[in-house]
Amino acid sequence: MFIVLISRGVPSKRDPQWGCFEKDQAEALKAIGHKVVVISVDSRFRFYWRKLGISHYCLNNIDYYDCFVFPEVFVCKLFGKIINLPLKKMQLKRLFNRVIQRYGRPDILYSHYLPNSFAAISLKKMYNLPLVAIEHWSQLNKDTLSDYVFWLGRSTYPDCNAVISVSESLKMRLSQHFQIDSVVVHNMVGTEFDSDSPKGSTDGKIRFVSTGSLVHRKGYDLLIAAFDRLKLPLDKWELAILGEGKERANLERQIDRVGLKNNIHLLGRKGKKEINSILCNSDVFVLPSRNENLSVAVLEALCVGLPVIASICGGIRECVDVSNGLLFPVDDIDSLAAAIKEMYKSQNTYDRKKISVDSYARFSPEVIACQLNNIFQKVKKNSI
Repeated sequence: MFIVLISRGVPSKRDPQWGCFEKDQAEALKAIGHKVVVISVDSRFRFYWRKLGISHYCLNNIDYYDCFVFPEVFVCKLFGKIINLPLKKMQLKRLFNRVIQRYGRPDILYSHYLPNSFAAISLKKMYNLPLVAIEHWSQLNKDTLSDYVFWLGRSTYPDCNAVISVSESLKMRLSQHFQIDSVVVHNMVGTEFDSDSPKGSTDGKIRFVSTGSLVHRKGYDLLIAAFDRLKLPLDKWELAILGEGKERANLERQIDRVGLKNNIHLLGRKGKKEINSILCNSDVFVLPSRNENLSVAVLEALCVGLPVIASICGGIRECVDVSNGLLFPVDDIDSLAAAIKEMYKSQNTYDRKKISVDSYARFSPEVIACQLNNIFQKVKKNSI
């Protein structure tokens, strides 16, 4: 089957996490025999030069076409989000025409995230193609949606041939807000995170690790406050936070203020191989998020055998239980601190090999790609 996957963008050395979910899925689908081409309209504002127009990349024998014309933040501020949407549709159509000219007509469109799915509806109607939309967007996993997000969903999901949610909790939200019945296919981990021999730290320190953007939603201010409250022996633990974002300066000041700059380290953005190496040499993964759907970072940690401390948000109960970690209520510093203290004492009682094997059996590329394939085949059959 020929699949055109509509992504946020293309991972790069500068920004290895951007579009990484889509890249992992594209490679997994290719591995089971599908032809995949990835297209993206990446209109983010960045403080570095970006080529105007369409760029072509070939990563692991998959072709990627990315379009950048102007930063959408300026369009949205000057004219509003609604005006930006037709511009995105125009760019996506241009990319799609390039794909058809070079590779022929695809069998199916597969879009990631609601804004991309909205733009893909025009391609579906123009070319009479089936569209499958997969949803990971954290903006949708809320009690109340903004008027814009609600309108976007109402204008998109009813026209999709199938909608996929990455967690049961998100499936419930989509049903609540839009009265649609989506299919659950969990996020997957890349092949880098298949750990044959989980290691852990070797220097006597308990090494905690967390991966995510440095933004308020990720809750790193809570995590720092919890460690400050515990007053654990400073020579017995360290915390590494992998990621970048606009809260870096605030978090650095908080770390300095509580006197933990020798224990808590903000390591910046890392590629998948670097993340895997750090995870394999750590002891505990912590997810302090205020809002998630199904954290890929947690799945990656589990697949290398790390026990997890996680806030009860999104689909976390679908992957973390008493056999592989501890849970605490969102925004509850006392409960987070208690979980850290408990894990500090008991992390070596978890069976890391079992955690790794069990998790990879559920979230591996092969497993998730086969689930996606079943949906695509059904949609294609029903569209004939």
